[in-house]
Amino acid sequence: MLSKLISANKSFLRLFSAIILIIATASCDRKQQNGSDENDNVGNNYPEAVYYNVLDDETIAALDIIEQIFSNLGDDVQTTFFKNMVIADINSFADSIATTIGTHDIELGLRKIAYSYYSTDVNGEPIEISSAALWRVYRKNNDTVWHDISPEKIVMVEHFTITSDAEAPTQCSPFELLVTGNTLTIMPDYIGYGLTRHLPHPYLNHDLCATNSIDALAAGYTLFDEVASCELKEDWTTCVIGASQGGGNALAVHKFMDTNPEYAEVWKFEYSYAAAGPYNPSLTMEKYFEKGKTSYPLIYPFTLKSMMQSYPDILGKYTEEEMFSDEYLQMKDTIDYMFESKNFTTAEINELLVKNLRITVDEDLSDDEIYLSDIFKEAMFNNNSEIVKDLYKCLDKNDLTRDWTPSHRIRLFYSSGDRTVPYENSIAMKEAFGDKVDATELEEPVDHFEACTLWMIKVFLEGL
Repeated sequence: MLSKLISANKSFLRLFSAIILIIATASCDRKQQNGSDENDNVGNNYPEAVYYNVLDDETIAALDIIEQIFSNLGDDVQTTFFKNMVIADINSFADSIATTIGTHDIELGLRKIAYSYYSTDVNGEPIEISSAALWRVYRKNNDTVWHDISPEKIVMVEHFTITSDAEAPTQCSPFELLVTGNTLTIMPDYIGYGLTRHLPHPYLNHDLCATNSIDALAAGYTLFDEVASCELKEDWTTCVIGASQGGGNALAVHKFMDTNPEYAEVWKFEYSYAAAGPYNPSLTMEKYFEKGKTSYPLIYPFTLKSMMQSYPDILGKYTEEEMFSDEYLQMKDTIDYMFESKNFTTAEINELLVKNLRITVDEDLSDDEIYLSDIFKEAMFNNNSEIVKDLYKCLDKNDLTRDWTPSHRIRLFYSSGDRTVPYENSIAMKEAFGDKVDATELEEPVDHFEACTLWMIKVFLEGL
Protein backbone atom coordinates (compact mmCIF):
# COMPACT_ATOMS: atom_id res chain seq x y z
CA MET A 1 0.00 0.00 0.00
CA LEU A 2 2.83 2.40 0.78
CA SER A 3 4.12 2.11 -2.77
CA LYS A 4 0.73 3.23 -4.05
CA LEU A 5 0.77 6.18 -1.70
CA ILE A 6 3.68 7.80 -3.48
CA SER A 7 4.67 6.24 -6.79
CA ALA A 8 1.62 7.02 -8.93
CA ASN A 9 3.75 7.91 -11.95
CA LYS A 10 0.89 8.05 -14.42
CA SER A 11 -0.61 10.95 -12.47
CA PHE A 12 2.71 12.65 -11.72
CA LEU A 13 1.81 16.12 -13.04
CA ARG A 14 -1.46 16.22 -11.13
CA LEU A 15 0.07 15.01 -7.87
CA PHE A 16 3.20 17.14 -8.11
CA SER A 17 1.21 20.31 -8.87
CA ALA A 18 -0.97 19.58 -5.85
CA ILE A 19 2.16 19.22 -3.69
CA ILE A 20 3.37 22.61 -4.90
CA LEU A 21 -0.05 24.13 -4.15
CA ILE A 22 -0.02 22.71 -0.63
CA ILE A 23 3.48 24.08 -0.05
CA ALA A 24 2.33 27.48 -1.25
CA THR A 25 -0.79 27.61 0.91
CA ALA A 26 0.24 25.68 4.02
CA SER A 27 1.32 27.55 7.11
CA CYS A 28 4.97 26.58 7.33
CA ASP A 29 5.54 28.29 10.64
CA ARG A 30 6.28 24.93 12.27
CA LYS A 31 7.04 24.78 15.95
CA GLN A 32 10.78 24.41 16.49
CA GLN A 33 10.83 24.47 20.25
CA ASN A 34 14.09 22.92 21.28
CA GLY A 35 13.99 19.80 23.35
CA SER A 36 16.69 18.33 25.49
CA ASP A 37 17.17 15.73 28.13
CA GLU A 38 16.47 18.39 30.74
CA ASN A 39 13.05 17.85 32.27
CA ASP A 40 10.13 20.25 31.83
CA ASN A 41 7.40 19.99 34.44
CA VAL A 42 4.07 18.78 33.05
CA GLY A 43 2.12 20.08 36.04
CA ASN A 44 -0.09 18.31 38.51
CA ASN A 45 -2.72 16.92 36.16
CA TYR A 46 -1.08 13.53 35.59
CA PRO A 47 -3.22 10.80 34.02
CA GLU A 48 -3.58 7.78 36.26
CA ALA A 49 -0.85 5.17 35.80
CA VAL A 50 -1.97 1.90 34.19
CA TYR A 51 -0.43 -1.47 33.34
CA TYR A 52 1.93 -1.93 30.42
CA ASN A 53 4.53 -4.54 29.48
CA VAL A 54 7.54 -3.70 27.31
CA LEU A 55 7.83 -6.07 24.35
CA ASP A 56 10.74 -4.38 22.59
CA ASP A 57 12.83 -1.25 23.08
CA GLU A 58 14.97 0.05 20.22
CA THR A 59 16.48 3.31 19.04
CA ILE A 60 16.99 3.98 15.35
CA ALA A 61 18.85 6.89 13.76
CA ALA A 62 16.34 9.25 12.14
CA LEU A 63 18.04 9.21 8.74
CA ASP A 64 18.01 5.39 8.80
CA ILE A 65 14.25 5.44 9.44
CA ILE A 66 13.75 7.78 6.51
CA GLU A 67 15.75 5.44 4.28
CA GLN A 68 13.71 2.45 5.51
CA ILE A 69 10.39 4.15 4.78
CA PHE A 70 11.38 5.46 1.35
CA SER A 71 13.38 2.40 0.25
CA ASN A 72 10.44 0.69 -1.45
CA LEU A 73 8.80 3.82 -2.82
CA GLY A 74 10.91 4.33 -5.92
CA ASP A 75 13.06 7.27 -6.91
CA ASP A 76 10.62 9.32 -8.99
CA VAL A 77 10.68 13.10 -8.74
CA GLN A 78 7.79 13.60 -6.32
CA THR A 79 9.06 10.88 -3.95
CA THR A 80 12.57 12.31 -3.93
CA PHE A 81 11.15 15.81 -3.44
CA PHE A 82 9.22 14.78 -0.32
CA LYS A 83 12.13 12.73 1.01
CA ASN A 84 14.45 15.72 0.74
CA MET A 85 11.95 17.90 2.59
CA VAL A 86 11.84 15.38 5.44
CA ILE A 87 15.63 15.12 5.63
CA ALA A 88 15.98 18.92 5.66
CA ASP A 89 13.51 19.15 8.53
CA ILE A 90 15.35 16.49 10.54
CA ASN A 91 18.65 18.25 9.99
CA SER A 92 17.14 21.58 11.02
CA PHE A 93 15.80 20.10 14.24
CA ALA A 94 19.16 18.46 14.97
CA ASP A 95 20.87 21.83 14.48
CA SER A 96 18.48 23.42 16.98
CA ILE A 97 19.34 20.75 19.55
CA ALA A 98 23.05 21.24 18.88
CA THR A 99 22.68 24.97 19.47
CA THR A 100 20.80 24.38 22.72
CA ILE A 101 23.44 22.08 24.21
CA GLY A 102 26.41 23.90 22.73
CA THR A 103 27.88 21.41 20.29
CA HIS A 104 28.17 21.02 16.52
CA ASP A 105 27.87 17.25 16.12
CA ILE A 106 24.37 15.89 16.75
CA GLU A 107 22.64 12.77 15.44
CA LEU A 108 18.87 12.58 15.79
CA GLY A 109 17.12 9.29 16.47
CA LEU A 110 13.73 7.84 17.34
CA ARG A 111 13.15 5.65 20.36
CA LYS A 112 10.45 3.08 19.72
CA ILE A 113 9.00 0.90 22.47
CA ALA A 114 6.53 -1.82 21.60
CA TYR A 115 4.33 -2.62 24.56
CA SER A 116 1.26 -4.58 25.52
CA TYR A 117 -1.66 -3.29 27.57
CA TYR A 118 -5.09 -4.34 28.75
CA SER A 119 -8.24 -3.42 26.88
CA THR A 120 -11.53 -4.97 25.71
CA ASP A 121 -12.19 -7.42 22.88
CA VAL A 122 -15.11 -7.66 20.49
CA ASN A 123 -17.11 -9.66 23.06
CA GLY A 124 -16.53 -7.17 25.86
CA GLU A 125 -13.97 -9.41 27.54
CA PRO A 126 -10.52 -8.35 28.80
CA ILE A 127 -7.69 -8.72 26.29
CA GLU A 128 -4.00 -7.85 26.13
CA ILE A 129 -3.08 -6.13 22.88
CA SER A 130 -0.10 -4.21 21.53
CA SER A 131 0.90 -0.71 20.58
CA ALA A 132 4.00 1.39 19.95
CA ALA A 133 5.19 4.53 21.73
CA LEU A 134 7.81 6.68 20.02
CA TRP A 135 9.71 9.87 20.78
CA ARG A 136 12.81 11.69 19.56
CA VAL A 137 16.29 11.22 21.01
CA TYR A 138 19.77 12.51 20.19
CA ARG A 139 23.40 11.64 20.70
CA LYS A 140 26.54 13.72 20.20
CA ASN A 141 30.10 13.24 18.99
CA ASN A 142 29.46 9.65 17.89
CA ASP A 143 28.54 8.77 21.47
CA THR A 144 26.79 5.45 22.08
CA VAL A 145 24.38 6.98 24.61
CA TRP A 146 21.09 8.36 23.32
CA HIS A 147 19.39 11.19 25.26
CA ASP A 148 15.62 11.60 25.33
CA ILE A 149 14.14 14.85 23.99
CA SER A 150 11.13 16.42 25.70
CA PRO A 151 8.10 16.01 23.38
CA GLU A 152 6.01 19.07 22.69
CA LYS A 153 2.71 17.18 22.73
CA ILE A 154 1.07 13.76 22.46
CA VAL A 155 -0.21 12.62 19.08
CA MET A 156 -2.24 9.46 18.63
CA VAL A 157 -1.81 8.05 15.14
CA GLU A 158 -4.49 5.68 13.85
CA HIS A 159 -3.01 3.67 10.98
CA PHE A 160 -4.65 3.01 7.63
CA THR A 161 -6.06 -0.33 6.49
CA ILE A 162 -3.56 -3.18 6.55
CA THR A 163 -3.93 -6.93 6.21
CA SER A 164 -0.27 -7.84 6.74
CA ASP A 165 1.09 -8.00 10.27
CA ALA A 166 4.45 -6.81 8.97
CA GLU A 167 2.83 -3.40 8.43
CA ALA A 168 1.58 -3.07 12.02
CA PRO A 169 3.16 -0.20 14.02
CA THR A 170 4.98 -2.52 16.44
CA GLN A 171 6.47 -4.45 13.51
CA CYS A 172 7.80 -1.68 11.25
CA SER A 173 8.51 2.02 10.81
CA PRO A 174 5.12 3.33 9.62
CA PHE A 175 4.91 5.99 6.95
CA GLU A 176 3.08 8.34 9.33
CA LEU A 177 6.23 8.73 11.46
CA LEU A 178 7.49 11.17 8.83
CA VAL A 179 4.89 13.76 9.86
CA THR A 180 4.51 13.56 13.65
CA GLY A 181 7.49 15.75 14.56
CA ASN A 182 8.79 16.20 18.11
CA THR A 183 5.92 14.42 19.85
CA LEU A 184 5.17 11.45 22.03
CA THR A 185 3.58 9.35 19.31
CA ILE A 186 1.19 6.53 20.28
CA MET A 187 0.36 4.07 17.48
CA PRO A 188 -1.93 1.15 18.39
CA ASP A 189 -1.66 -2.05 16.35
CA TYR A 190 -5.43 -2.66 16.65
CA ILE A 191 -6.85 -6.09 17.55
CA GLY A 192 -5.76 -8.58 14.90
CA TYR A 193 -2.16 -7.40 14.61
CA GLY A 194 0.99 -7.57 16.68
CA LEU A 195 0.34 -9.48 19.88
CA THR A 196 -3.14 -10.50 18.66
CA ARG A 197 -2.36 -11.35 15.03
CA HIS A 198 -4.14 -14.69 15.53
CA LEU A 199 -7.48 -12.87 15.94
CA PRO A 200 -9.74 -11.33 13.27
CA HIS A 201 -9.49 -7.57 12.94
CA PRO A 202 -12.79 -5.84 13.89
CA TYR A 203 -12.78 -3.57 10.84
CA LEU A 204 -15.05 -0.48 11.06
CA ASN A 205 -16.07 -1.32 14.62
CA HIS A 206 -15.47 2.29 15.60
CA ASP A 207 -16.49 2.10 19.26
CA LEU A 208 -14.22 -0.85 19.94
CA CYS A 209 -11.28 0.75 18.16
CA ALA A 210 -11.76 3.96 20.14
CA THR A 211 -11.77 2.01 23.41
CA ASN A 212 -8.62 0.11 22.43
CA SER A 213 -6.90 3.33 21.38
CA ILE A 214 -7.77 5.24 24.55
CA ASP A 215 -6.38 2.33 26.57
CA ALA A 216 -3.22 2.38 24.42
CA LEU A 217 -2.86 6.09 25.13
CA ALA A 218 -3.06 5.60 28.90
CA ALA A 219 -0.56 2.73 28.88
CA GLY A 220 1.78 4.54 26.49
CA TYR A 221 1.79 7.64 28.67
CA THR A 222 2.55 5.59 31.77
CA LEU A 223 5.38 3.87 29.92
CA PHE A 224 6.88 7.19 28.81
CA ASP A 225 6.53 8.67 32.30
CA GLU A 226 8.36 5.73 33.88
CA VAL A 227 10.95 4.93 31.19
CA ALA A 228 11.99 8.22 29.59
CA SER A 229 14.63 10.48 31.13
CA CYS A 230 12.61 13.56 30.20
CA GLU A 231 9.05 14.81 30.56
CA LEU A 232 6.56 16.38 28.23
CA LYS A 233 6.76 20.11 27.67
CA GLU A 234 4.75 22.03 30.24
CA ASP A 235 2.10 23.19 27.74
CA TRP A 236 1.54 19.75 26.16
CA THR A 237 -1.76 18.83 24.55
CA THR A 238 -3.11 15.74 22.77
CA CYS A 239 -4.45 15.35 19.25
CA VAL A 240 -5.43 12.31 17.18
CA ILE A 241 -4.78 11.91 13.45
CA GLY A 242 -5.28 9.30 10.76
CA ALA A 243 -5.97 8.67 7.09
CA SER A 244 -8.37 6.27 5.39
CA GLN A 245 -9.45 3.68 8.00
CA GLY A 246 -7.23 5.63 10.38
CA GLY A 247 -9.35 8.71 9.68
CA GLY A 248 -12.47 6.91 10.81
CA ASN A 249 -10.70 5.62 13.89
CA ALA A 250 -9.36 9.10 14.67
CA LEU A 251 -12.90 10.49 14.63
CA ALA A 252 -14.02 7.59 16.82
CA VAL A 253 -11.36 8.53 19.38
CA HIS A 254 -12.49 12.16 19.13
CA LYS A 255 -16.08 11.09 19.79
CA PHE A 256 -14.92 9.12 22.84
CA MET A 257 -13.10 12.18 24.19
CA ASP A 258 -16.04 14.52 23.70
CA THR A 259 -18.63 12.11 25.10
CA ASN A 260 -16.37 11.43 28.08
CA PRO A 261 -15.23 14.98 28.96
CA GLU A 262 -13.23 13.80 31.96
CA TYR A 263 -10.90 12.03 29.51
CA ALA A 264 -10.65 15.09 27.27
CA GLU A 265 -9.69 17.17 30.31
CA VAL A 266 -7.07 14.76 31.63
CA TRP A 267 -5.50 14.33 28.19
CA LYS A 268 -5.73 18.03 27.32
CA PHE A 269 -7.42 17.00 24.11
CA GLU A 270 -7.13 19.63 21.38
CA TYR A 271 -8.45 18.34 18.04
CA SER A 272 -8.64 15.50 15.51
CA TYR A 273 -7.28 15.64 11.98
CA ALA A 274 -8.53 13.00 9.56
CA ALA A 275 -8.23 12.34 5.85
CA ALA A 276 -10.58 10.43 3.56
CA GLY A 277 -12.14 8.31 6.30
CA PRO A 278 -15.31 6.14 6.38
CA TYR A 279 -17.01 8.21 9.08
CA ASN A 280 -20.45 6.92 8.13
CA PRO A 281 -20.15 3.23 7.15
CA SER A 282 -23.78 2.98 6.05
CA LEU A 283 -23.42 5.95 3.71
CA THR A 284 -20.13 4.47 2.49
CA MET A 285 -21.80 1.15 1.63
CA GLU A 286 -24.74 2.92 -0.03
CA LYS A 287 -22.37 4.84 -2.30
CA TYR A 288 -20.49 1.64 -3.14
CA PHE A 289 -23.69 -0.03 -4.32
CA GLU A 290 -24.84 3.09 -6.18
CA LYS A 291 -21.59 3.08 -8.14
CA GLY A 292 -21.75 -0.67 -8.63
CA LYS A 293 -18.03 -1.20 -9.15
CA THR A 294 -14.85 -1.07 -7.08
CA SER A 295 -11.08 -0.85 -7.33
CA TYR A 296 -10.68 -2.01 -3.72
CA PRO A 297 -12.71 -5.24 -3.48
CA LEU A 298 -11.19 -6.57 -0.24
CA ILE A 299 -13.23 -3.96 1.62
CA TYR A 300 -16.38 -6.09 1.20
CA PRO A 301 -15.31 -9.39 2.79
CA PHE A 302 -13.30 -7.39 5.35
CA THR A 303 -16.37 -5.39 6.37
CA LEU A 304 -18.85 -8.27 6.36
CA LYS A 305 -16.58 -10.60 8.31
CA SER A 306 -16.10 -7.89 10.93
CA MET A 307 -19.80 -7.07 11.23
CA MET A 308 -20.68 -10.76 11.54
CA GLN A 309 -18.13 -11.13 14.35
CA SER A 310 -18.95 -7.83 16.06
CA TYR A 311 -22.73 -8.26 16.03
CA PRO A 312 -23.44 -12.01 16.08
CA ASP A 313 -27.03 -11.46 17.15
CA ILE A 314 -27.70 -9.32 14.06
CA LEU A 315 -25.48 -10.32 11.15
CA GLY A 316 -23.89 -13.40 12.70
CA LYS A 317 -27.01 -15.45 11.99
CA TYR A 318 -26.17 -15.42 8.27
CA THR A 319 -23.40 -17.20 6.39
CA GLU A 320 -21.04 -15.86 3.76
CA GLU A 321 -22.57 -18.39 1.36
CA GLU A 322 -25.78 -16.32 1.53
CA MET A 323 -23.93 -13.10 0.68
CA PHE A 324 -21.19 -13.75 -1.86
CA SER A 325 -21.33 -14.89 -5.48
CA ASP A 326 -20.58 -18.43 -6.53
CA GLU A 327 -17.36 -17.19 -8.15
CA TYR A 328 -16.24 -15.61 -4.87
CA LEU A 329 -17.17 -18.74 -2.91
CA GLN A 330 -14.94 -20.81 -5.18
CA MET A 331 -11.95 -18.83 -3.92
CA LYS A 332 -13.26 -18.19 -0.40
CA ASP A 333 -10.82 -20.60 1.28
CA THR A 334 -7.88 -18.82 -0.34
CA ILE A 335 -9.17 -15.36 0.63
CA ASP A 336 -9.89 -16.52 4.18
CA TYR A 337 -6.35 -17.83 4.47
CA MET A 338 -4.92 -14.55 3.21
CA PHE A 339 -6.91 -12.60 5.81
CA GLU A 340 -6.24 -15.01 8.67
CA SER A 341 -2.53 -15.55 8.08
CA LYS A 342 -1.75 -11.80 8.15
CA ASN A 343 1.02 -12.54 5.63
CA PHE A 344 -0.52 -10.71 2.65
CA THR A 345 -0.84 -7.01 1.92
CA THR A 346 -4.00 -5.25 0.83
CA ALA A 347 -2.47 -4.85 -2.64
CA GLU A 348 -1.92 -8.61 -2.94
CA ILE A 349 -5.46 -9.47 -1.82
CA ASN A 350 -7.02 -6.85 -4.09
CA GLU A 351 -4.98 -8.05 -7.05
CA LEU A 352 -6.13 -11.64 -6.54
CA LEU A 353 -9.78 -10.60 -6.22
CA VAL A 354 -9.70 -8.44 -9.34
CA LYS A 355 -7.92 -11.14 -11.34
CA ASN A 356 -10.40 -13.87 -10.40
CA LEU A 357 -13.67 -11.92 -10.15
CA ARG A 358 -13.35 -9.64 -13.16
CA ILE A 359 -16.09 -11.52 -15.01
CA THR A 360 -18.31 -8.77 -16.41
CA VAL A 361 -16.24 -6.34 -18.48
CA ASP A 362 -17.34 -3.34 -20.54
CA GLU A 363 -16.18 0.13 -21.57
CA ASP A 364 -17.29 1.62 -18.22
CA LEU A 365 -14.90 -0.54 -16.24
CA SER A 366 -11.34 0.63 -15.55
CA ASP A 367 -8.51 -1.89 -15.68
CA ASP A 368 -8.31 -2.09 -11.87
CA GLU A 369 -12.06 -2.36 -11.24
CA ILE A 370 -14.64 -5.13 -10.95
CA TYR A 371 -18.42 -5.00 -10.68
CA LEU A 372 -20.08 -5.64 -7.33
CA SER A 373 -22.49 -7.95 -9.14
CA ASP A 374 -19.52 -10.29 -9.60
CA ILE A 375 -18.81 -10.24 -5.85
CA PHE A 376 -22.26 -10.53 -4.29
CA LYS A 377 -25.38 -12.60 -4.64
CA GLU A 378 -28.54 -10.89 -5.90
CA ALA A 379 -30.03 -10.61 -2.39
CA MET A 380 -27.32 -8.10 -1.41
CA PHE A 381 -28.69 -5.64 -3.98
CA ASN A 382 -32.20 -5.71 -2.49
CA ASN A 383 -32.48 -3.08 0.24
CA ASN A 384 -35.70 -4.73 1.43
CA SER A 385 -34.05 -8.09 2.06
CA GLU A 386 -33.52 -9.02 5.70
CA ILE A 387 -29.81 -9.61 5.22
CA VAL A 388 -29.26 -6.10 3.81
CA LYS A 389 -31.40 -4.50 6.52
CA ASP A 390 -29.38 -6.30 9.17
CA LEU A 391 -26.10 -5.28 7.54
CA TYR A 392 -27.12 -1.63 7.74
CA LYS A 393 -28.20 -2.06 11.35
CA CYS A 394 -24.63 -3.08 12.13
CA LEU A 395 -23.07 -0.31 10.06
CA ASP A 396 -25.38 2.28 11.65
CA LYS A 397 -23.92 1.44 15.05
CA ASN A 398 -20.64 2.90 13.80
CA ASP A 399 -21.98 6.11 12.27
CA LEU A 400 -19.84 8.97 13.60
CA THR A 401 -22.12 11.68 12.17
CA ARG A 402 -24.81 11.31 14.84
CA ASP A 403 -25.59 10.75 18.53
CA TRP A 404 -22.91 13.13 19.82
CA THR A 405 -21.96 16.79 19.73
CA PRO A 406 -18.28 17.72 19.20
CA SER A 407 -16.84 20.18 21.68
CA HIS A 408 -13.36 20.20 20.12
CA ARG A 409 -12.32 21.03 16.58
CA ILE A 410 -12.54 18.44 13.81
CA ARG A 411 -10.20 18.91 10.83
CA LEU A 412 -10.92 16.96 7.64
CA PHE A 413 -9.14 16.54 4.32
CA TYR A 414 -10.66 14.86 1.27
CA SER A 415 -10.83 14.59 -2.50
CA SER A 416 -13.95 14.41 -4.63
CA GLY A 417 -12.06 12.00 -6.91
CA ASP A 418 -11.72 9.34 -4.19
CA ARG A 419 -12.75 5.91 -5.51
CA THR A 420 -12.00 3.98 -2.32
CA VAL A 421 -13.73 5.98 0.42
CA PRO A 422 -16.60 8.13 -0.92
CA TYR A 423 -15.96 11.81 -0.26
CA GLU A 424 -19.61 12.14 0.84
CA ASN A 425 -18.37 10.92 4.24
CA SER A 426 -16.61 14.26 4.77
CA ILE A 427 -19.60 16.21 3.47
CA ALA A 428 -21.83 14.34 5.93
CA MET A 429 -19.54 15.29 8.83
CA LYS A 430 -19.67 18.96 7.78
CA GLU A 431 -23.46 18.87 7.45
CA ALA A 432 -23.84 17.18 10.82
CA PHE A 433 -21.56 19.41 12.88
CA GLY A 434 -21.28 22.67 10.97
CA ASP A 435 -18.62 25.09 12.16
CA LYS A 436 -17.05 22.48 14.43
CA VAL A 437 -15.68 20.91 11.23
CA ASP A 438 -12.88 22.54 9.27
CA ALA A 439 -12.97 20.63 5.96
CA THR A 440 -10.42 21.02 3.16
CA GLU A 441 -11.28 19.67 -0.29
CA LEU A 442 -8.44 19.26 -2.78
CA GLU A 443 -8.89 21.66 -5.68
CA GLU A 444 -7.74 19.02 -8.15
CA PRO A 445 -9.65 15.72 -7.64
CA VAL A 446 -7.30 12.79 -7.08
CA ASP A 447 -7.83 9.18 -6.06
CA HIS A 448 -7.67 7.86 -2.51
CA PHE A 449 -3.99 7.02 -2.13
CA GLU A 450 -2.88 10.28 -3.69
CA ALA A 451 -5.25 12.22 -1.40
CA CYS A 452 -3.85 10.47 1.69
CA THR A 453 -0.31 11.22 0.52
CA LEU A 454 -1.10 14.91 0.04
CA TRP A 455 -2.71 15.04 3.47
CA MET A 456 0.47 13.66 5.04
CA ILE A 457 2.53 16.26 3.21
CA LYS A 458 0.17 18.96 4.46
CA VAL A 459 0.47 17.69 8.05
CA PHE A 460 4.24 17.64 7.66
CA LEU A 461 4.34 21.23 6.40
CA GLU A 462 1.93 22.66 8.95
CA GLY A 463 3.08 20.64 11.94
CA LEU A 464 0.84 19.35 14.70
